[in-house]
Amino acid sequence: MEGEGNMAIPIIGYILAIFIPIIGIIAGAALFFMKKDVPLYRKHGRYIIYLSIVIWVISLILVLIGVIPR
Repeated sequence: MEGEGNMAIPIIGYILAIFIPIIGIIAGAALFFMKKDVPLYRKHGRYIIYLSIVIWVISLILVLIGVIPR
């Protein structure tokens, strides 16, 4: 494995990033900033933050153009 740590925690973060982007950003930040001693968590924390932002922007665009009703 790439480093110490449980892979289930980043997987939960990715699921949150996809379904609830705001909570995904918080989960990614928690992994990135609070788990500095585990490189696996830092790497995936950064990716979770990126994914949350992308999903959030895509959903905002879809709402603004009317594809997803408010």
